[in-house]
Amino acid sequence: YISFQAMTNRNVVLTTLGYAVFFTLLATEHVFEHGYAAHVLGFDETNLADLNWYVFAGILAGIAMTYYCFARRKWQYRTMTAIGFILVAAYLAWFYFGIGNAVEKEALFVPLFLRGAGAVIISIVFLTSIVQSGLPFMVFPQALTINGFSGAVLGATLGPAIVGEWLSHVMARNASLLGALVTDANPKDMNLSIEATYGMVQQQAMIVSMKEIYGWLLILGIISIILIVLSPVRM
Repeated sequence: YISFQAMTNRNVVLTTLGYAVFFTLLATEHVFEHGYAAHVLGFDETNLADLNWYVFAGILAGIAMTYYCFARRKWQYRTMTAIGFILVAAYLAWFYFGIGNAVEKEALFVPLFLRGAGAVIISIVFLTSIVQSGLPFMVFPQALTINGFSGAVLGATLGPAIVGEWLSHVMARNASLLGALVTDANPKDMNLSIEATYGMVQQQAMIVSMKEIYGWLLILGIISIILIVLSPVRM
């Protein structure tokens, strides 16, 4: 049982909406970040596991920054939320401009570091807004339940479902276009080369599709940052 007092609390509503947008921007992590590193860049399991250390470094840096700026210096919720979204927008921008089929593992440090820092900043700030929402003691655990549900479930299901479905349509379209280009460029040898070029076409279609999605998500992230900065609503 969750009361309407908890569900209609302003901070609860704002954080739920914020989580929905934020984790949609980060859905690429669940949908194709692992596949890109494994199938396009050719990383083995050891190198894939090493990428988690980059995210962990970002988490530690985000915790330290939040403690210093938010807890000690008393920066506003809006400022910290904007910083979290800016870090994720920078993560999306890196992949939009830097994605390719010849990226070194060390080059992924920056975007994965930014993703980890942005995610932990948003999580801490949104949780703190629930703690300081002024809800009665009996209602407060219900608000925490909504916050946990929003962060965990929306982050693991809603965003990946949207981006995953989006990727399937974009991938099919781009693979068809690239396949047609290959056919037009080499019609005589197509019967002999179609099996050899199929993997290349699929790989290139994946890169182009991911780049397109990263670009649209980057636009959404920039719009979100502008709305956060200009919004009169305060937590």
